[in-house]
Amino acid sequence: MKGGAVICLWLAIPAWAQQAPAPDSLSARQALADKKAAEWEALAKGLDAKIAHMLPCDTRVHEAIEEVSHASQARLAAIADYLNAAAIATRNDAQRARAAVAQQDSTIHELGADRAEMEQWRAAVDGQLGDLTESAKQRPALTGALEKLGEIRGMIDARMTQLAEEASREQGLRASLDTLASAYEARGRAIDAEVTALAGETARWIEYYTARQARAATECSITGPPRRKK
Repeated sequence: MKGGAVICLWLAIPAWAQQAPAPDSLSARQALADKKAAEWEALAKGLDAKIAHMLPCDTRVHEAIEEVSHASQARLAAIADYLNAAAIATRNDAQRARAAVAQQDSTIHELGADRAEMEQWRAAVDGQLGDLTESAKQRPALTGALEKLGEIRGMIDARMTQLAEEASREQGLRASLDTLASAYEARGRAIDAEVTALAGETARWIEYYTARQARAATECSITGPPRRKK
């Protein structure tokens, strides 16, 4: 994309768009989310084996579950941070693409107006050509003027051809920008769905680890603390 097309992508940017995260910031957020997910997964997989040989009232049971729970929350928070940043960036991209589409509509409208004006000029010149052609048959001295008017007619035709080609290019660019804007909007909706799903997942994991702590506490209350040998 070159020239004015690039400029149009940056038109009509709202104030909040200036705070959009940079691409490298998004990459860093995603990397952190992946790191936190790996840390949680490693702890979660080893939890049962870690506490399997501990007594129900061993304080290390509570500590082990708490450690995995904190890792889970850190993972989910990092994912939420990345998704929120990605949502902002995608909304900004869609906004710029839609602004570019609007600019293309304006350009196409102007080209259409220019073409309509050229058509009026051509009709007027055609009328003069018809009159002058008949007059030149009687007055050969008008042949030069007739040739000049023919040249003007040719220039008008060339300009109309140029306008048609420009309109075709601008229509093609508009279609591409509209497709791009639609893609950004679809991505934005997908991210919003992920954010909603993540909120539900976060609640479920909180409930899960709360339940594990409660189960550990129940087992401790049933068995009681280990008796000290006298």
